[in-house]
Amino acid sequence: MRGRWADGIVPRRLTWVLKDRLAVCERPGGHGPNHRAVRRTEEIIWIRRNDFSLIVSLLAGPHNLHSYDEQEMPCLHMPLSDPPQAAEMLAVYEEVARRIEAGERLLLHHDRVDDTLGGFLAGFWLWTGRSKDVPSALYATERLLRRPMGRQGREAVMAFAVAGVTRPARKPMRIVGEAADEGDEGPVGDDGPGGEGGAPPGAP
Repeated sequence: MRGRWADGIVPRRLTWVLKDRLAVCERPGGHGPNHRAVRRTEEIIWIRRNDFSLIVSLLAGPHNLHSYDEQEMPCLHMPLSDPPQAAEMLAVYEEVARRIEAGERLLLHHDRVDDTLGGFLAGFWLWTGRSKDVPSALYATERLLRRPMGRQGREAVMAFAVAGVTRPARKPMRIVGEAADEGDEGPVGDDGPGGEGGAPPGAP
């Protein structure tokens, strides 16, 4: 195997959320009618070669799961509703935290880097205590993903905030932008590395 097939292709909109531990991206192979099986294979190769321990699919359906199995890439399906429900979000947060603290390197994806994923991440900042309120969680997420949050994402994080669930006190997770080297942060892949996407949650 030579050329780009040897190294694969970076998944679209791949963005580091927790330094060297948690990243998010678009569905490998592309979303909806833009999905391509060949690109999906190339992106899974890249994920595997870059030492990710696990892909976590947040899709409602089982799309891509058979391809992960065929490529011997460990995966976990934790579907989110549209819009995400607080109990679903909490289950993912707890699983992600447990695996990160065990030293795993995770890649989460939805169909797109959209309001569903944005609302999920904003809730994550609240749950970890890195953001103290909904406005700062939304601000952090918009900077990280370099996109405004729409109504659906705002409603998802509000519903989670109303549920009043917080993370038990533990050693803080390292967030992208904290003691990171310049150029480490933000989206990579189609959008290029760097930029303001790596700002810590709650930054002014």
